[in-house]
Amino acid sequence: MSSKEHKHNHDAAEQSVKTEAEEVSVKAEEKVAQSENEESDQEQSAQDLLEAKDQEIKRLQDQLKRVTADTENYRKRMDANFERRIDSAKEDIFRKLLPIVDHLEMAIEASHRGGTVESLCQGVELVLKDAFKIMEGYEVVPIEAKGKVFDPACHEAVMMEESNELPDETVSNEFKKGYKIGDKVLRPSMVCVARNTK
Repeated sequence: MSSKEHKHNHDAAEQSVKTEAEEVSVKAEEKVAQSENEESDQEQSAQDLLEAKDQEIKRLQDQLKRVTADTENYRKRMDANFERRIDSAKEDIFRKLLPIVDHLEMAIEASHRGGTVESLCQGVELVLKDAFKIMEGYEVVPIEAKGKVFDPACHEAVMMEESNELPDETVSNEFKKGYKIGDKVLRPSMVCVARNTK
């Protein structure tokens, strides 16, 4: 190969390398630009996500404030309604108690005017009848005790007595009557309980 051909080949190879280097450089620049664009897109996407999150948080906070205000208003309405119902129940109970007060006043007045013990007893019986009527209206009933098996849920034993006539653990005497309202014990009966040793 002549030196001329050799130089020509060398120049051609050099030119080819330069072209390749330029292509690589252009490709690298394109990749850098693409990468920068992707980073910019990612930054924008992250920014959009943050803004969306901030808006959602604000929406939820507003919703929470509304729900809290609604709950508070509801609680106030319920409290006011509860107070009204209590006042109404008080009025109802005391309206029903007034005849008892009237009968007691009449009994006292009659005794001051020289009424007999019998008439006083009759007045007290009327009062007691009225009281039982009111209690029945509210489902308040006496607890059965005497002759029944002792029940610690309804009876309070204040005394024990030996007895061969009654079964063991039977209420032999009642000192103070107990009462229930529905299934709930208002006051247990104060009782004496028989202990049978046979």
